[in-house]
Amino acid sequence: MSLNLSNSFHFLNAGRSSGITVLNAVMSDFSYGKHAHEELAIGVTTEGVQEFSCNGCAFRSFPGDIILFNPDEVHNGNPGAGNVLKYTMLYFDPDKLYPLVECASNKLMTECRIPKTHFEDPVLRSMLLEITCCASESASSSLEQEHQLYAIATQISKILGRFQPDGWTNRKDALLMTVRDYIHDNIEEDISIDDLSYVAKVSKYHLIRLFRRQFGLTPHQYILNHRINKVREMLQNGMSATHVAHEFGFFDTSHLNRHFKRAYGVTPTQYQAQVQG
Repeated sequence: MSLNLSNSFHFLNAGRSSGITVLNAVMSDFSYGKHAHEELAIGVTTEGVQEFSCNGCAFRSFPGDIILFNPDEVHNGNPGAGNVLKYTMLYFDPDKLYPLVECASNKLMTECRIPKTHFEDPVLRSMLLEITCCASESASSSLEQEHQLYAIATQISKILGRFQPDGWTNRKDALLMTVRDYIHDNIEEDISIDDLSYVAKVSKYHLIRLFRRQFGLTPHQYILNHRINKVREMLQNGMSATHVAHEFGFFDTSHLNRHFKRAYGVTPTQYQAQVQG
């Protein structure tokens, strides 16, 4: 029997390095039976009302609300009466996400069970929807995928009350300076954390901990920051935004615009017009 046309389920791979699968769903007369996932599932209700039960409790999720299912938590779900339901659900590979939660935390973790099922969190919501947007556009590098995954891990560590703020020290470790120099020498390449861990000869999780203590940024953030600074320099020298976008690993000008505006509040074109005006 075919489903009503108002029911659709579209799965996307957010990137091999991230271990994230995205589901964009529309439901009008479909109901999930009881089931559980091996992944950590975190979703956002975008339209309508989502009714579900989990751990013996019933919930109603409204637009903007977060839904979270730890691995193996049994749940079901259906649209609220008279509503077409739209939601986005992201499935995270625990083997990729949980070590990053530990990296962002102030102590070692023996397990990672998040004691929230239905809640509001505007920051986490924004992160989830951004990953969904990037997956839909297929416009993200392995570095950006890793950066997005670490951002989610950081927010989870805050929810758990375990977040350790990034540090900074003037006494730089020689090994980490070698990693930094590698970044500077290869900034036009698609650098991954695996590349950097090979240079440092330590695990990527240990590298992330050490790097953010030394430089106040994760390797992901440092690379993106250095790229934006190089773009800014090229713009001041008169190069077009389109040219520098491709030169420094951005897929197109809109991809560059998103990152540049976060750093400077204006688009590259606006910045160039102002400094050359």
